Parts: sequence; structure tokens; C-alpha cells
Amino acid sequence: MDLTDFDFSLRWPQELFTWEARRIAALRTKETFTNMVVCLFSEAFMDGDIAEQLGVPVTRNVFDQQPRGSEAADVLNALLKDQSLLHKYEPPRYWLERKGGASAVTRQKPLSKAFVELIDEMRDLDYFPKVLGKGCVDDGGSWGEFTRNASAEISKAIHADVTWPLDESTLSVPDDVLYAVIEYLHDQAQRPRTRSLHSYGGCGWHYADHNKESGGVVYRWRVNELLERYGVGLRLGSKGSEKGRLIRHAGLQLDELADELSETSAHPDERLIADAIHLYRARSSTTVQRRAAITQLANYLEKHRQTFKSREFTKGDESDLFNIFNNFAIRHGKGVQKGEYGDEFLDWIFWTSLGAIKLLKGLSQRKV
Repeated sequence: MDLTDFDFSLRWPQELFTWEARRIAALRTKETFTNMVVCLFSEAFMDGDIAEQLGVPVTRNVFDQQPRGSEAADVLNALLKDQSLLHKYEPPRYWLERKGGASAVTRQKPLSKAFVELIDEMRDLDYFPKVLGKGCVDDGGSWGEFTRNASAEISKAIHADVTWPLDESTLSVPDDVLYAVIEYLHDQAQRPRTRSLHSYGGCGWHYADHNKESGGVVYRWRVNELLERYGVGLRLGSKGSEKGRLIRHAGLQLDELADELSETSAHPDERLIADAIHLYRARSSTTVQRRAAITQLANYLEKHRQTFKSREFTKGDESDLFNIFNNFAIRHGKGVQKGEYGDEFLDWIFWTSLGAIKLLKGLSQRKV
């Protein structure tokens, strides 16, 4: 098969596609392997012909032809070996967006409405089989039954009355309720890895082999992209106790630094750093709690201050860092510190502290 005949423009981020593709490649001995590859390609690539040309659709009729396994495996292997074949998807930017008017139009649509539309897209792919199942014409079920069940399940889980879909038209959904639903559906998300076509009554695709870890990764990407577009200042965390929970969002590179430093070992110092990061980034954290988190980081740095006094620094330069903690009313309450600054200064000090900890770790590991 000549791969140059295909447009491997991704609908997914490249790192997400590669991550899932490698996980599926490790399952090549399973009977459903080819189906997994075809299902992945149909979801991750803009060009639906890629999945179609790897084999005819799998149907519920056991006598129907199955996809051609060798071709699917060959294409998957080729893409993993040479990722230059993959192309980042660039959505078309039409007149309104190019002229700078799209953001105002976007804001006219409530976040709750945009979120419901996103969940409907993922539901069509059967990402929520337990709470938002698609149903089948053979079962005689209706979408109304599913929504009533979903409303009851969501309300019970988040301890608030919710009618699904959310009432996006009146803007009456409190932010806290919306955010709770976002976190709840993260825990329900499962990516289906195989599918079969049920043509009777126009029923459509049936999905199986759901994977919770893959579902969570795709869900976080989709929802975080939406939150970023709306400038909410929150994102779903991806590691440890923050996984699937909304945390305060700074920016991609800074968030990655915090994620890295929040991965702990059994060492008490590592636990201290992680606890401070979790406290600071919690969506519900108060100014007092964020100051306490910074104090915890400052105390860690003070404990290891001698490392900064190594030959890597000019004499006394390390004191500039600690002046931030001591002069901005973070650690000491002597009444002479600068305490009239807003919360954005806390963000600056927090990220400066994490940067200093990253530097400290690098210096500690360097051979003298």
C-alpha cells in the first residue's frame, strides 16, 4: 500500500495519537487487533477513507468479511516508525475568525451549551456506555429513558439536582454544578477500541472493548481545549490526586513543570512539594491557602539554600530569591513586608518557586 496516497492529517494531537497507537500495537496478538486499528484511524484522522480502505466495515453478521489485518498492521507500524507521515490538523479559519470577530460570537454561546455539544459528540462514539449509553433499535429503548437515567445518576453522584442535558438556554446552570458534571463525566469516560455496523433500522455503529485510561486521556484533551477557548482559567489535571479534577490553569509549559514536580517518591521532601502544588492549584483554594502553599515551598528551598551557594552562583546571589519570600508578606508577619499586591503576584511567586526547585534539583544532580 502506497502511504503517499493518504492524507494523514490528524484530528487528534499527534502525541495523543502516538500514545494510543503504541498501546494498540502492543495488542497485535488479539483477534480484534485489526478492528482496533481501523477504529483508531476512523476517529483520529480527518480522512475517513483511510479506515475504509483498510477493510470493509465490520458488521454484526458473522458471515461478513473482516478487515484486512496485514494492511492495518503495516500502516500502523509505518506511522509509528516514521511520524513525519503524520500531519497536524489545522482547522480552516473562515472570514469571521480571520477578521477577529469569532471570539465575540463564541462568547454568545454559553459554556454549558458548548460542553453539552461536546458530550453529544463523544456520546455518538459511545464514550459513556454506563451513564449515556447509545442504545439499540433491537432493545426498544429510547433516548428519553437514557437521559432520565443519566439525570438521576449525575444528581446522585454530585449531590445536586441536575437535568441532563444541562439547561444551556437560560444560563441558569451555576458554575459549580457545571464543573462538578465535568469532573463526573471524566470518571465515566471510556474509549471504545472496536466497532461493528448495525444497519437494521439505521441503528449505526455499535462499540466495544472500552478502555478507561484511553477514555480519560481523550476526554481531558477535549474538555481542556474547550475550557482554554473560553478562557476559564481551569483545566482537568492529569496526574495523581489531580487526575480528572479541575485545577487552576497557568499555561502549558508551567503546568507541565508543576505536573513533573508533583510526581512524588516516598521521600518527605518530595511529598511536601507535591502537597504544596496540589493545595495551590486546587480550584477551591483561597488566598490564605495559596500563601500557605508558597510558604511550604519557601521552607523547602530554605532547607536546601546551601546548594544555591555553590560555585554556580556569584556570592550572595541566592539571597535575591529569598528576598521574594521575605519581603512580599509570604513567610514573616513583621508588618514591614509588601502585602498590598493582588493574587497575580502570588502566581508569580509560586511559579518562580517551582522554577527554583527545578534548578535546585538540577544543581544537586550535577557532578562537581
